[in-house]
Amino acid sequence: MTAEAPDLAGRLARLIRAERARLRPRDVLEALSLLLGDRVQVGDASRYIYEYGRRAGYELPPYPLAGCGEIREFFADQGVRNVPEWYERKLGVGPQLYAELTARTVVVVRDGGNRRKAFVLDAVRHRQDAGFANLSESGLARTLAPDGLAELLDRIMAFLLGEEAPAGEPAATAEGSQGGSAPAEDAGTVRFESPLF
Repeated sequence: MTAEAPDLAGRLARLIRAERARLRPRDVLEALSLLLGDRVQVGDASRYIYEYGRRAGYELPPYPLAGCGEIREFFADQGVRNVPEWYERKLGVGPQLYAELTARTVVVVRDGGNRRKAFVLDAVRHRQDAGFANLSESGLARTLAPDGLAELLDRIMAFLLGEEAPAGEPAATAEGSQGGSAPAEDAGTVRFESPLF
């Protein structure tokens, strides 16, 4: 990635916002997917810990808790003892949301400064046969309604631009987070937004 890449992502996000009235959410998804590539990962929220570990260079087998591979080393290096503790410390996911992760999709975005933000969606919205995939291959354009897709993409662009949540939106939905409460019945597609990690 070149030195201009972080600025290019920000410029594209600003351009997309300026042309928002003319673009469909699927067009925005394709443009962001093309620019960001594997800096956006979409998949099973309960399996993200293993994807994160593998991308960090740890040898984690398909079923890491079977005791083989480098799962113990990964936990030690991350300063945690187990999977729930990793989700709580790394992503800010509390016990209530952790218990529901198998029924959720996570979208993790990495900016030019190598900081990440995770967006946990309201249901399984990714192609389940794809493992972790980029935006265009994830199936989100097919499974999310245009309003839900637009909400997610607005939050991704806000992160890339170093902003808080888009105007008029809460900064994060606290479902399952420590000290948080469940969202209202009319809560949007993004049910939880992690702090930077």
